Amino acid sequence: MTLFEELKRRKVFRVAGTYAIVAWILMQIGEVTFPALNIPEWIMSTLVVVLLAGFPIAVIFAWIFDRTPSGIVRTPNISNDKGDDNSGEWFSNKRTYFAIIGVLFGFLIGVYGPNYIKDRTLNNYEEKTIQKLAILPFSNIRPDNETDFLGYALSDEIINRLSYIKSLIVRPSTAVRQYRDLEVSPEKVGDELEVNLILTGSYLRNEDRLRLNTELMDITKKELVWSKSMTVDYNDIFAIQDSVANSIISELEGQLNPDHSIDQPLDISSNPKSYELYLKAKSIDFVVLGDLRRKISLLNQSIKLDNKFAPSWGELGRSYRSLANRGLDADSSYARGERALKRALELNPTLIMPYQEFVLLYSDTNRLIEAYSIGKRGLKLAPNDPNILQGMSYVVKYAGLHGSSKFFAKKSTEVQFDPYKKVSTMHEIPRSHLYSGDIDGALLEINNLVDYISEEGIETSPYDYFYKGLYNYYKGNYKTAIESFDICYSLDPTQTFSNYGIIYKKIAQGDKKGAIKAINDVEKRKIYDGEQYYRQIHFYALLGMKKKAIEKMRGTLARGFFPFPYFNSDKLLDSIREEPEFKELISLIRARHIEFKTLFESTMDVNLLTDATD
Repeated sequence: MTLFEELKRRKVFRVAGTYAIVAWILMQIGEVTFPALNIPEWIMSTLVVVLLAGFPIAVIFAWIFDRTPSGIVRTPNISNDKGDDNSGEWFSNKRTYFAIIGVLFGFLIGVYGPNYIKDRTLNNYEEKTIQKLAILPFSNIRPDNETDFLGYALSDEIINRLSYIKSLIVRPSTAVRQYRDLEVSPEKVGDELEVNLILTGSYLRNEDRLRLNTELMDITKKELVWSKSMTVDYNDIFAIQDSVANSIISELEGQLNPDHSIDQPLDISSNPKSYELYLKAKSIDFVVLGDLRRKISLLNQSIKLDNKFAPSWGELGRSYRSLANRGLDADSSYARGERALKRALELNPTLIMPYQEFVLLYSDTNRLIEAYSIGKRGLKLAPNDPNILQGMSYVVKYAGLHGSSKFFAKKSTEVQFDPYKKVSTMHEIPRSHLYSGDIDGALLEINNLVDYISEEGIETSPYDYFYKGLYNYYKGNYKTAIESFDICYSLDPTQTFSNYGIIYKKIAQGDKKGAIKAINDVEKRKIYDGEQYYRQIHFYALLGMKKKAIEKMRGTLARGFFPFPYFNSDKLLDSIREEPEFKELISLIRARHIEFKTLFESTMDVNLLTDATD
């Protein structure tokens, strides 16, 4: 008897056909009913895997067993009519092998099938669902000083509401600010911001009513997705931002992950005037000191009307920290900023911005362990927040964990879309190389950074030229270094690092008298930043003024900058290494470095830092 005849006698074809039909019907029912019943997609995937895994098992059972009036019995062998007894014996001997192979086949489908389907589903899902959206500042149909602030402030609040949806990439406010008060084609914006969806809007205030018109456009398809108009009481601005945000989600719900909704608690002020003042303060892009003070004044007025509105407290904390960074009543401003940020988190522990600010504030005030601890809490809430990642890069750099600093910086640049903030973060990468003793790596990375600035059409800043000069100074390329320092100073002679560049230049030229004069001018400034203060050790060490260099070394440590690997490898400090005071201080620096490193390695998620080495 042939194999085909044996399969037919054992009803294997009948069982296989019946199983296939039933499985197909079940999958069709699932495909139609599961979405309507909001049953998760993984259940459908599991059903498919189970049905596939069951097929070879059903076939094996059909071969071995038969259903008779006496019940399910083992299918008997028969002798071959043509006298070939080897056929029946062969089937009898190989039956066990067939069973084992079938079970193994089913097992493999059960084990690897879900991962295969999951990977395919996720890939298809990502291609389908990852939408990139830019929300441009809204335009005021009837411009006036009283309501112009709403254009940027409302779009910013809607961006914040949507930024918590993982399957929707929303460009940050800093990336769209450049289009404020400009008429620009959606296609150009889509190309520059690399998005496929753009939301534009216009508004008009008429006495106590506010009318907002919005349009959502798909740039890739060149079509209007929807337009929406709404009118609300001016005192109910919250309704506008929430309505527009939910309309976007509603329109994209077929493409976004069904589990992704706006879960972030909505901060609602109990006082409409308080909220209006908050929006006015947020719309101020401070450049000069007067703008910053006006922003602080508006926020204080907002808080006076509603002292339980967390975002106002958060913005106030950020503003005071910015004031302190400008050296204006720094101690008092830092203290006020800390109190405001603490109040913001007391009112809303899930508000991300205070975590961003706290990391920087604690770093600025020589409290690295507190900065690290609160940054870690922030990353737990928002693991891909570019500002917290940048802050963490800054923190661990101060403690000398340069591999981890570079890791955080690179991770931040991957998710940071604002090109100016991205450049600021990218500077941490060549510094990490320098502080590890890799001068060639620092030069390579600064050149990559300069190329990126050129490609993006960003104006090169004095800061960029200073560090390009510094890395070339370390390498001994004094001509290139001096050229960079000169450009840095010409662009902005008021900055401390611009004056530092001039000091390095005069030392390289052998102008000791000129260098000391420039140092004395810098000494009149209050410098709180430990990394910036560290440069003064260089000046005195290179000029042979060892006691002053040791004094600056103590000041650097007191300001919370203790990267032991940098102190240990910095060739510009070679002239003071044999000093007893240096050896004493380097032991303290090493102890603080090890203390922080031990804390970091015992508390940071090791999976996050698989690429970091220190």
